[in-house]
Formats: sequence, C-alpha cells, structure tokens
Amino acid sequence: MNKKETKRLIKQMQNISIVELKERICGEQIGIGLYRDVYVLKSNPDYVVKIERDMSTSNFANVTEWRNYINNRDWKWLADWLAPCEMINTNGQVMIQRRVEHRKRKDYPKYIPAVFTDLKLRNFGWIGEQFVCCDYSFI
Repeated sequence: MNKKETKRLIKQMQNISIVELKERICGEQIGIGLYRDVYVLKSNPDYVVKIERDMSTSNFANVTEWRNYINNRDWKWLADWLAPCEMINTNGQVMIQRRVEHRKRKDYPKYIPAVFTDLKLRNFGWIGEQFVCCDYSFI
C-alpha cells in the first residue's frame, strides 16, 4: 500500500460511523472471528479490513494485533511469520492488514513457532511464497 492510498483511506475513515465506513471501504465479508469481522478492502483486494464488533468488551483485538506487529516487525525471527498490518484508526476498531491466501492443509508447514497458540488453519496463509499468521492478536 503506498502513502497516497494510505492517506486517502485515513481521510475516508475519519468522523464517520462504522456503518458508513463499511459502505465506503469494505468489499465482500470473508471472515468472522470471536471479536472481529474481516472484509476485503474495496480499493485493493490485496488487503483486508478487520472491524472489531464490540469495543465495550475491552478485548481490543485490533490494537493488540497492531502492537504485536509493531513490536516484532524488526525482529527477523518472528517478523517473517506475521502478515503486515498497514494502518489502524484512532480508536482501534478498524485495522487494515495484508491479505493472505489460504491453501490446502497438506501445503502448510510442519513447524510453526510455539509463540502462536491459536493454530486454526484459517489463522495462517501465504503472501506470495511466504507462510504467515494473519490472526496474532493474542500471541
């Protein structure tokens, strides 16, 4: 995602309701998790939009995932395993992350670092030939 696209998205996300935001930037819904819904980013299908449904529960899955990415993106051992997070809105309810491709189970590696505790197949996938985790909010 280039800087121009990022600035445009930030502008679109300001001072609007989640309903409006979904209409503006979200395409097809491709996932439903315990705390978040995942949509294809309308303007660039190489990215997803993760929207936390209920901020009053104080789970802050997007904020936690964002912090995990920021804290570990320069640590080569772990960084290669993380789907990059591109941006998050000011209250943490909406985050944009690089989209992964899911493949058949037989294609998944036999080794996954022990730091990942939620080993559902849907939490992992590929960006090109790199195998990564796309849901690491609670590692």
